Amino acid sequence: MTNKLITLWEEHLFWLEVLQDHAYFVRDHLSVNEVEYVQTAQQYILLFGDLIKMLKDIPQTLEASDDVMIHFSRQCWPGGYFEFDGKLQSLRIDNKVNLNLSPTYLNGTLAENQEYLRILSQIMQGKEPKPLSLVNLMDLWLEDQLGHATLFRNLVDPIEVFPTKTIEGFISKYQVFIVQNHHLKGYLRFKEPGFARQREFAHEVGRTTLEMSQYIYSMVTKYKENKILNKTTLRFLEHHFPETCYFIKKLSYYDPSIQEPASKCSLRRPEYLSV
Repeated sequence: MTNKLITLWEEHLFWLEVLQDHAYFVRDHLSVNEVEYVQTAQQYILLFGDLIKMLKDIPQTLEASDDVMIHFSRQCWPGGYFEFDGKLQSLRIDNKVNLNLSPTYLNGTLAENQEYLRILSQIMQGKEPKPLSLVNLMDLWLEDQLGHATLFRNLVDPIEVFPTKTIEGFISKYQVFIVQNHHLKGYLRFKEPGFARQREFAHEVGRTTLEMSQYIYSMVTKYKENKILNKTTLRFLEHHFPETCYFIKKLSYYDPSIQEPASKCSLRRPEYLSV
């Protein structure tokens, strides 16, 4: 089963840009006193940037079995960054690093990194990567969407009451979705995947995800116009859009009703003003 909305070339570009963003966020949220970790994060920013430049010289139509794609995938293996992220999480749990990111935030970035490692492990063998099942797709991206909503709520100024109230509604929905997906997974002990209620669940999640993305887009527009008070960067806010697009494209296989919006969204990150 292949999601034709995303090519292997696009998979690479999406994940490399996501990981580079994650390295930016670690660098930007470390104290300047954490010199070693700041330097390591900066090295990964440059490394992922170099890989993105290399990818742009590779034909976008290559299949997994092509030697060029196999070689590039081996160069992309980001195991070192996964270990770096994990080390920072462990230190953060014990309050041994001055990093203004929570351990649960790092759970999300580690889970995403792990998915790219899963995909790479198959392309490196010349195989088309197997897509995640619907329940596992939900496991990964529902947590991500909840994290985005929670971060947005925490990053706006306390006087921004109405945006906070609106985003709290989305937070509640994603919390329910995560519980529902847990139970739907249990039903698969004796039900085949894709039963009617699970398909309806995919539709509900897809519709809500598109609604929240549109709302965050309106808030980012306000950010660019200096019309919403906050304590974050444009890069941090706009990181939401490529990840949401990726989720919607993958989800559209299970919910054909969202294929049209999925075909129109962009996996590319916007050109950020801040670096």
